[in-house]
Amino acid sequence: MTDYSELIPLNTKKPFVQFLVSMLVILITAIAGLVITLLTAWLFFGIAPGGVEIGQLNLSVREVNYFKYLQTFQHLSMFLLPALLIAYLMKGEFSSYMGLRKSPGLIAAVLCMLLIFFLIPLNSYLAWLNSGLDLPEWLDALEEWMGRKESQTERITQVLMVAGTPGALIINIIIIAILPAAGEEFLYRGVLQNIFKGWLKSGNIAVILTALIFSAAHLQFYGFLPRFILGLVFGYIYLWSSNIWMPVLTHLVNNAIPVILSYFYGWDNINSTMDELSSKEGLMVIIPTVIVFLIMATIYKVSKKDH
Repeated sequence: MTDYSELIPLNTKKPFVQFLVSMLVILITAIAGLVITLLTAWLFFGIAPGGVEIGQLNLSVREVNYFKYLQTFQHLSMFLLPALLIAYLMKGEFSSYMGLRKSPGLIAAVLCMLLIFFLIPLNSYLAWLNSGLDLPEWLDALEEWMGRKESQTERITQVLMVAGTPGALIINIIIIAILPAAGEEFLYRGVLQNIFKGWLKSGNIAVILTALIFSAAHLQFYGFLPRFILGLVFGYIYLWSSNIWMPVLTHLVNNAIPVILSYFYGWDNINSTMDELSSKEGLMVIIPTVIVFLIMATIYKVSKKDH
């Protein structure tokens, strides 16, 4: 009988073994989590798996809450739980592997939050450029599938953004901002980027590869470029600081801004406003982009000083 305790600590094994075990953990927790989530949702909401379509118009409050429930526990089972399990396998305890014991200083935290506000114009412009993606005629079938996925994702976002009360807004911030920020950063940066760094012997390549996977995994092809840039930003912040809470905070602010704006102004209004601004002269993004680079350089200096 195999002694699985020999896997601990996993960080003493070759990076390829770490990667394979990590993929296995992610696969098992994702499948188990999906089954448990669908069954408990059926129990709590009385909606059988596939009983309501996300594209359906005029969803009831119960149906909206059903999708929010699915979103919450899918994030837990696909990102947060596997990341913590893998971190535990790495060292026999999960708190030190990703830098969970560190807390970002006040200056670093403020810089991370400011960074996102100045990054918005650049990423909005990149999203506008990316939305004009036009594949060759022989890839029409692929382009049609990409369009369907994009429409489906947009509809999911629209449903999740529904918040008629301050309490619903707080729930949305937890579901759309806090949980994804923690879960995705723990898994992509805290686990995969660490493994790739040891495997490829290069922090830069690890950041770029993880950012590519991070963007591609969202299956939003017309938003690939801006999400890739976000992945690079989160990745370099983690590479320099070795403190997972810094990219988590940056990611959280990035997700929370549209949630809060949507509550006060409406998701459709926010979308149309951003589209209008993004299609303006590209020179408008130069100054914010320069400021982004200056903030990143400052984060680098602060992080090195704290080491």
